[in-house]
Amino acid sequence: MTLLDSLATGTKTPASLLGALDLAACIEALGSERFYPRFFQWVGGLAALGQYMVFVFSPDRQTASCCLAHNVASPALGLELASQYIAGNYQQDALLAKLADDLLTHPQRPACELLLRGSLPPVYRRRFFNRPELSGKFAIAARDENSQELFYINLYHAGKEPSFSTQDLAQLEQNAGVISALLLRHFKLEAQVPNSMRLRAAALSEREARICELILAGHTTKTMARLLGLAESSIVTYRKRAYQKLGIHRKSELLSLLRSFSLVD
Repeated sequence: MTLLDSLATGTKTPASLLGALDLAACIEALGSERFYPRFFQWVGGLAALGQYMVFVFSPDRQTASCCLAHNVASPALGLELASQYIAGNYQQDALLAKLADDLLTHPQRPACELLLRGSLPPVYRRRFFNRPELSGKFAIAARDENSQELFYINLYHAGKEPSFSTQDLAQLEQNAGVISALLLRHFKLEAQVPNSMRLRAAALSEREARICELILAGHTTKTMARLLGLAESSIVTYRKRAYQKLGIHRKSELLSLLRSFSLVD
């Protein structure tokens, strides 16, 4: 049944067709600030997810940065966990090393695997799973053919128990190649756009991201209000909301945060 047939007859649109429409919307939004909400909607339709993390590693895996950090319930917590992970905790992630090795054996397809919270060392489990109440993750590793950088995609199931259903896992495994291809393409295109758009990965609204970009450019509350045609009180409100979502309090912390995520030079 096509979408037009569903509309004409008043019947419910099949889930598979809705998923295809969500995927098409992701493709249309590649490289723009519209991509992340559409990506979350599409992948969230494949499985019940509470957190999305994507990290990129140098070919020797000695340096790491974060491309996407989004905790659905607490955006600020997602950013905090991502910062802790790339600060060196990724070296304790045994699944990262395993999937990287799998890629060497089968370089033509992404490597993927389920990891359950109970299989992790206690300290690592408390820090990255117990606190945000995540029961497990479905991880995908893919390598950029040109740069040879390793992209490590982590999709987390929210809640203490149970973890992913059998259907969830089947959906994620079937779409692992599409998920990784979409993200790698988006990151390439995203690198060509301003920081305000990339800040959308932290769940900021378009206005909040724009305010952060102007702050980084050295604008004051007064000059931002004049530039955007808003009251100074509105600028203060948008800045406060953005800082709360990012878990920061001042401009210097904003700069440090974005530098840690490789979003500014």
